[in-house]
Amino acid sequence: MENVQIKIFERERVETKPYYNPIFNMTESKRYENKQEYQERVNRFLMDHTIYSITPMVDGDFDEGSGGFTSKILVCYKAPGSEA
Repeated sequence: MENVQIKIFERERVETKPYYNPIFNMTESKRYENKQEYQERVNRFLMDHTIYSITPMVDGDFDEGSGGFTSKILVCYKAPGSEA
């Protein structure tokens, strides 16, 4: 019997050169990875594993022009060492 594992992808925070963030009035040394970095990380994972399914996950709230949403990718893949 095959074992299936699940991984949820979302943009991660990565180290960067310290910069001043005027919104929070502080210096930060992390930022969210950009689109290209995120795609490269997801693509590396997809190429290295046997994928069963990929499902988008969207969550959020928009109310009178304000709010926002988050998106993640849920990937079901073959567990390492499971039977074929």
